[in-house]
Amino acid sequence: MTNSQTTSKRILLVDDDADVAQLLGFVLRRAGFQVTHAPSARRAMEEVTSDRVPDLFILDLWMPELDGEYLLRWLREEQKLEQPILMLTGTVRPGLDDELKAAGANAVAHKPLDIQALDSLVRGFLA
Repeated sequence: MTNSQTTSKRILLVDDDADVAQLLGFVLRRAGFQVTHAPSARRAMEEVTSDRVPDLFILDLWMPELDGEYLLRWLREEQKLEQPILMLTGTVRPGLDDELKAAGANAVAHKPLDIQALDSLVRGFLA
């Protein structure tokens, strides 16, 4: 996928960790994607309900107030969105990936992130 093909692709990055969001946003923008950052699930819900549905969601699992799994279920069950959703987590627990995929995640990436693998995954979703 060339940069001219990626510039029309929009990603909503939802992560309460400003450092992670800044790094991922930089990497994804450098790859040519349009990235919007929401620091909370509530802010992400506002983004979606304002008719600005992205081509891909990247959601952190653990956030204060409402977590990423809640947002994942809201996107799939209440909003009926079919866009790909990539979950990010630093948690390693048997069965977690399967639980998130059963809830509607297309993939789960574990922190610390392998930036090249993440880039490949994102490009695959948006091809």
